[in-house]
Amino acid sequence: MTYGSNHALPESELQPINCLYAQWTCLVCGGMEEIASDEEAPVPPICPSCHRLAVAEALAALRGVRR
Repeated sequence: MTYGSNHALPESELQPINCLYAQWTCLVCGGMEEIASDEEAPVPPICPSCHRLAVAEALAALRGVRR
C-alpha cells in the first residue's frame, strides 16, 4: 500500500483547528505546563514553582554572603 496525494482530503473538506490550550515543558523539572492559546510561554520556559525555588535559593545565598 502506498501513501500519497490520492489519500489526502480535498481542500473543500479541510477545516481550521481551534486550539484552546497550548503546552510547554519546563527546562528545570521537565514538567508540562498548560496555557491559553492566546498566551505565550515564559522565556526561558521555567514553571512558576521552579522560578520561586530559584529565587528563594538566590536570596538564601545572598543572606549567607552578607554575614
